[in-house]
Amino acid sequence: MSHERRETSGATTLLLLAHVKERGGSAAVEEVVRRAEVPQTAAELRDPSCWIDYDARIRLFTAATEVLADPTTMQQVGAAAVTQGAHNSLLLVMRRLGSPRAAFRAVTRAVPRFTTTSTMQVLRTTRTSAELDYRLHEGYEPSRLDCDFAQGLLSSVPTIFGLPPAQVEHPQCQADGFPSCRYSITWAPHRQGLRRRFPALGRDVELRALEGQMKELQLAASDLVGSADVGEALDRIVSRAAAAVLAPAYLLVVGGEDGRPARVRSRGLSARREADLARLLLAGEVDGPSITVVDVASQRRRHGRLAVVHGPDHAAMPEERALLEAYGRHAAAALDLLTALETTRTESDRASALLRLAQDLAAAEDEQAVADVLAAAIPVVMGCRSSSVMLWHEGRLRVVAASGQSPERRASLIGTYMPGDPTPELRQLLTRRDALLVDVETSSAPVAEMLRSVQATAVIIAPLVAGETSLGMVTASWGSPTRAADLDADLTQRVTAVSAQGATALSKARLLATVRHQSLHDALTVLPNRVLFARTLHEVLRAAPPGQGTAVLFCDLDRFKTVNDEHGHAAGDELLRQVAGRLRGVFRPDDLVGRLSGDEFAVVLADVDEATAVALAGRVVEALDQPFRVEGREQRVTVSVGVALHEGTDGRGDRLLAAADAAMYEAKQRGRNQVAVAGAVRDRLVVPSLEAELGQAVERGQLRMYFQPVVDVAGEDTVVVGAEALLRWAHPRLGLLAPGAFLPLAEESGLVADLDLWAVDAACAALAGWPVPTDGRPPLNVAVNLGSGTLVDDRLIGTVRAALTRHDIAPERLHLEIVESRTLADVPRIAEHLAELRRMGLRIALDDFGTGFSTLAWLQALPVDQIKIDRSFVRRLPDDGASLAVVRGRVRARGRAGRRRRRRGRRARRPAGPAAACRVPSRAGLPPRSPGAAPGDARHGGPGRRRRAGPAPAGALEGRHRHLTLPA
Repeated sequence: MSHERRETSGATTLLLLAHVKERGGSAAVEEVVRRAEVPQTAAELRDPSCWIDYDARIRLFTAATEVLADPTTMQQVGAAAVTQGAHNSLLLVMRRLGSPRAAFRAVTRAVPRFTTTSTMQVLRTTRTSAELDYRLHEGYEPSRLDCDFAQGLLSSVPTIFGLPPAQVEHPQCQADGFPSCRYSITWAPHRQGLRRRFPALGRDVELRALEGQMKELQLAASDLVGSADVGEALDRIVSRAAAAVLAPAYLLVVGGEDGRPARVRSRGLSARREADLARLLLAGEVDGPSITVVDVASQRRRHGRLAVVHGPDHAAMPEERALLEAYGRHAAAALDLLTALETTRTESDRASALLRLAQDLAAAEDEQAVADVLAAAIPVVMGCRSSSVMLWHEGRLRVVAASGQSPERRASLIGTYMPGDPTPELRQLLTRRDALLVDVETSSAPVAEMLRSVQATAVIIAPLVAGETSLGMVTASWGSPTRAADLDADLTQRVTAVSAQGATALSKARLLATVRHQSLHDALTVLPNRVLFARTLHEVLRAAPPGQGTAVLFCDLDRFKTVNDEHGHAAGDELLRQVAGRLRGVFRPDDLVGRLSGDEFAVVLADVDEATAVALAGRVVEALDQPFRVEGREQRVTVSVGVALHEGTDGRGDRLLAAADAAMYEAKQRGRNQVAVAGAVRDRLVVPSLEAELGQAVERGQLRMYFQPVVDVAGEDTVVVGAEALLRWAHPRLGLLAPGAFLPLAEESGLVADLDLWAVDAACAALAGWPVPTDGRPPLNVAVNLGSGTLVDDRLIGTVRAALTRHDIAPERLHLEIVESRTLADVPRIAEHLAELRRMGLRIALDDFGTGFSTLAWLQALPVDQIKIDRSFVRRLPDDGASLAVVRGRVRARGRAGRRRRRRGRRARRPAGPAAACRVPSRAGLPPRSPGAAPGDARHGGPGRRRRAGPAPAGALEGRHRHLTLPA
């Protein structure tokens, strides 16, 4: 589709630039293009399919005449048309006419191949002469240079037939005010002597034209086959059609049979003209002398039709059809190959999409995530334009996810409901539970309106069914001109398979949501339980800006045990449910009311001051002082409330709750049924602001990753085999902090898991950028230390898997190290997580073994691959007998394993000393590296470079990284 003025063909500009280059070189060509101030480049102007407007043509003619400083330039350009190869197909057509006289008779049909701004008529012809009339259309300024070019072209016609150039007289010119230009042409008759005098012409012209045409078709064919896909090939077919037939416009229509959407490409046509001609071409109704239509067909199949479009007053040359048909066969052969490749690629993409769909659905944790995955996958799997997912909500279908729409349309679509009244389509879906094909022309009015709103003409709707429960619907939509009748059964089967997977994933997500809700909510009152309450309180405190108050109300029913003793536990349970209902009625929707245990309730109030918190606590006392109706009898109960308040962002939830609890006991001691405020709460709750800053260190990008290389010193030389990740905090005020300055705080405040999970991803990101050894040795690995809190965190396995996938890291290259500690209390849970990580291919190491926190029982309980003897034993080797005995005993215990041992840490003056004393090979560490640097770069001898082991710089290594490592 094109809107440019196509008035002068690229054959003209090709001749012009070829002549300029021959006379003045490439610099002259660039100067001509610059002076003419045309938007096209020199390369584009050499393309026969590149058409320009008349004014640009005259500017190029003028610029060429000025640059070459030759007033006869344009006449020479025209005269060289045959030798320069004006257009090989046109030369062949003219040559087949047999004589100059016949060629001049056909000149009226040849002129439109070069320009659409003029008309030429043949006034008379003889065996050796012709008289022509050439008229520039109204609205164009005549130019003498244009006439010179025409004279040159006319003089070259006899040379096509092996004759000397014709003599051309120009008695009247439109540039001089005449109504038209008149040309009188005379040429020599065919004689034997003339043929001997011009041996390079005649048959040589035809031979060169044939060779040139063959080359152009071969180049076109290779260009088409080299297309990235069918769409690109269609564009090239249209742009390359000028190699076969020179014309102002081309139209290609592929497909469209059996109602399938057609692909339309054009050049030189307006959008409206393209649509009109494409419709006629599909219907087989295109007819007329100005349009030549051929099939784009091979022996295998018919792909479509190609049309060459001339102006309304110009006719195609019959001889050009054979050339166009040959080009159509080349195009069809290329489409055969690309269509096969596209089909294979599409099937491969669909298979990959189905695999990704299964993986993504398995990873989706809630209904919205499942819906988003389905909506994104359906267009790829189905080959449709758009999709949507609708789920039942309050008895109506609600759109929860969509794909293939504009962002604005998608935003307006999400959250909308299907029509309230059941449509025939919906009844059929709910009754038969099979996929349904719907057409905008045959569907019910509400459904048709919905389809038009999303610009769809046909849609397949499939129900989401789990057992006997209908969960919702998925849709796959196509736009015009697709109809429901065009969609085959394979599409219906595909969408049914996708909906079945989606229904299973939705059922799992709902079950998971139920389990999570039950794990975080009290079964009796449906209020948040202690776990959710503590988590929410922590988040509220972290999000509070400076100066904003956060309050906790601790509520305990007075003498509730009496209710259970006198009326039974059923009455007590009913009373607790009613208490929960009254508490919810006292507070704002955003305030969190939770049941901690038994008859203890607590409330989190955000953005309040002490007076407001105390007033709300008083309302609680008043609300519960009113009688309850339990099992048909009136029941009275009172409550004691403790209030604790904190201002700012660095509060501790456990301390604030403990302060409120203590205040509640104070209220009970004062006589119950009243409110007490924690007297010195603020003083007790003040903690260093470093905790709040640490909580924001990850999102503010303040963490840094350093690396300590690990080298193998088993032989005479050492080899870098990996690195150990060392975490640093770039504090904005305190500078770069070592782990010892902030990890204890992270452990105490529950932030260590966030830091460790960040470190896993950062280490994998750095590892992905390290060089790969080229001498056959294994690639480098990286070790990351994990705290005890991280080992029981449910995010650990997902984070590790995501980091390995995101950075394309082999699992065996990531080593995770755990530090034995008293905090490793949940050993079964830790062992379960470690086993899953080992099944993924990761290696697990037990760090600081021998510090006294554990015994050899750890080795049986935890699935670890390596054990690192603590530095308190290693640094005294080989002189200390007790340390040597411990290490040797451990070595002998694992001596039969036949696996490699390694030692990391400060290298002794004799590298093999401690290792030799223990009779194990050893590995030694090097000083910590800067962030992002590979452990074996130029400053350490290059990746994997062998070097003589020597002592590390004093103090370069941290003490906690000096270990002797043994297999577990």
